[in-house]
Amino acid sequence: MTACASRRVLRPLLALSAIALVGSACSSLTSAPTTSAAHGPVGAVVKLRFVAFEPQRVTVHVGQAVEWRWEDAPVAHNVTFASFHSPTQTTGTFFHPFTRPGTYPYRCTAHPDMTATVVVVA
Repeated sequence: MTACASRRVLRPLLALSAIALVGSACSSLTSAPTTSAAHGPVGAVVKLRFVAFEPQRVTVHVGQAVEWRWEDAPVAHNVTFASFHSPTQTTGTFFHPFTRPGTYPYRCTAHPDMTATVVVVA
């Protein structure tokens, strides 16, 4: 095969490889769950790690749930709002659907500086 013919074959293969890489990178950006069987659509995911809520502020729409993911083992945390709370645990998840607009501060009772907020919009 001549050098010219090799380039004609390789260029389309390189282009397809680049498209495949971009596609896989984009699909990983949307890997957060979009529904919870028991709680409806998930509007935001909050990770509990490094003795913090990440992110500290999320916004969801009325009818959407927030999912909290424990990623700080062996450190135990909970998610405590004024009217409900999660169990204190080191691993796992907790879901809560929000049905009314408002600003909902919450905290981990085991770590006083660990606070965050859920904002619910119509």
